[in-house]
Amino acid sequence: MLARIHILLPYAFTIPEGEKYPIYEYEGEGYRVRVYPPVRSEKADHHTDAEEIAINGVKAFNADVLRIDFQRESFNRNEYSEYDPPLNFIKRVANDFLARLRYVTNASRVKLIEFPDSHWHVTYLNDDGTELPEEKGLIRGRGARKFEFSFIAVNNEVWESIHSLDPHQELPVWKNLLLDADAALPDIGPAIVLTFTALEVFISKVLDDLALAGKVDKDLWAWINQRSHFLKEPSIEERYDFLCRHLMGKSLKENGDLWEQFRHLQKARNSFVHDGIAKVGDEVVTSDRARNFIKKANEIIAFIKNELPEKLRWPEFAHKVKIQFRQTIFRADDKKRELESSGQLPEK
Repeated sequence: MLARIHILLPYAFTIPEGEKYPIYEYEGEGYRVRVYPPVRSEKADHHTDAEEIAINGVKAFNADVLRIDFQRESFNRNEYSEYDPPLNFIKRVANDFLARLRYVTNASRVKLIEFPDSHWHVTYLNDDGTELPEEKGLIRGRGARKFEFSFIAVNNEVWESIHSLDPHQELPVWKNLLLDADAALPDIGPAIVLTFTALEVFISKVLDDLALAGKVDKDLWAWINQRSHFLKEPSIEERYDFLCRHLMGKSLKENGDLWEQFRHLQKARNSFVHDGIAKVGDEVVTSDRARNFIKKANEIIAFIKNELPEKLRWPEFAHKVKIQFRQTIFRADDKKRELESSGQLPEK
């Protein structure tokens, strides 16, 4: 029996028409696995504005659906059972292939997928690819459809806030780094590095401003921070602890949760920089945890800002805007429903 999965990718590959590909097979977790060349969805042409594409003179087309066949004697197709093959195994097979493809093609825009948080479908078939007969209590397919909506609301309040800033005002660099970190997800490593870099840039700027405002001797401050070797300079921990306590009267260590998250983020960053995998101890950082690190980094910055003199604080904006939208979708039973939401609309 086959479990044939199709996964819609957020990017497309270019495939020569009529190209013949040998299909390779390998064993894994009790399944025979075959990955096929990407196929075309109805949205494939949205990835490029080109009217015609050719590879080495051969007409080509965009393909944005990854097809994988899992084969074994039988699958658990009970409607209320766990997924078979398991979702984590499907994710690993898909991402292992995409990682190898990315390596071979040097294509930076190929990203690993956040399966099952994507648009996908599994169809159970006979070994020859024909449909299975209907059987009571047994399913012949399952899947999910992911919808993402991104809105940047600009009402009159937001407009006025934009123009409350001087056109030439220097904006906090760390803010852009944290926004870049969020945009980098689900690429965990780059997101972790950007998040920690934001905290490094932030505390250096804040301490410089505090030292200048507190009339710390410039030569002394330069001697503390600009030594002949970086190992002689204050570490990032010493900046958030010792120097913060002496220059503004409060250390980040006084907030146990934020200090712990700061140290975990540092370990994840060091692990990625040195080993290529973001880990805290033996635990690999997930996308959810990386997103939480960004949240905690913002909380660390807010904690420090709250202790600064008013003249050293920077403007921030938090507009509450309610956005409503409607998306019409069709379920497998062809019954139309309309859902209103402000986030993702999964369908199973």
